[in-house]
Amino acid sequence: MCLTLRAVDGQSRGRARRQSDPWVPFEVAAVMRRHFALQNVIHWIKAITIERDAAGKAHGVAEDLSFGHYKPVNSKAFLNDVHEFVFHFTRTGKVPIERLALGVPYQDKSNVQRWKSAGRDRRCRGNAWFVPYETIQSRSKDRPHPASFPVRLAEMCIRLHGLDRAGLVLDPFMGIGNTAVACVRLGVSCVGFELDARYHAESVRRVQEAAEHAGERELF
Repeated sequence: MCLTLRAVDGQSRGRARRQSDPWVPFEVAAVMRRHFALQNVIHWIKAITIERDAAGKAHGVAEDLSFGHYKPVNSKAFLNDVHEFVFHFTRTGKVPIERLALGVPYQDKSNVQRWKSAGRDRRCRGNAWFVPYETIQSRSKDRPHPASFPVRLAEMCIRLHGLDRAGLVLDPFMGIGNTAVACVRLGVSCVGFELDARYHAESVRRVQEAAEHAGERELF
């Protein structure tokens, strides 16, 4: 189970996170602890700046670089919020995961020979995932839900679990259907719930569109 706590326009939606109440994610996690084990804490990085001096000359970075999108915070007390938590809950806390399904190449190729556990030019990505929002032209048209997340984030969570073991993915708060779209792309079955008729209609449209691209015919 992957749980992401979202903030809507800087305000609390249910028990979503906001800058003025940073304890909320941990309070929710504490409630979940009664029934599940917190196996991994993943940091979803939505925007990041890499300074040339920090990157080092060896990487060929000629200038400071900034990537991703975020909503600026007009405040003298709080920083711009460019990351969110993804809590990975399981029943035992020791469920095997497909670490290399999200693997990245070694920057220093000598590590492939140095570390016996490496075996090949692929290492665990770690728990900081840079997944920016796609650039959009119209918020009301391209991202009508106020607390959506990128399809790629859902894809990564499913891949981490293992496609061969992801028999059915459940999203109890479907929104505009990004989890279902991820499942279509990965060939995994999905069940979702959404109370808002507008978001439900949008999720159906997006899933059907994804299915057409994937060559799927029967969905519902």
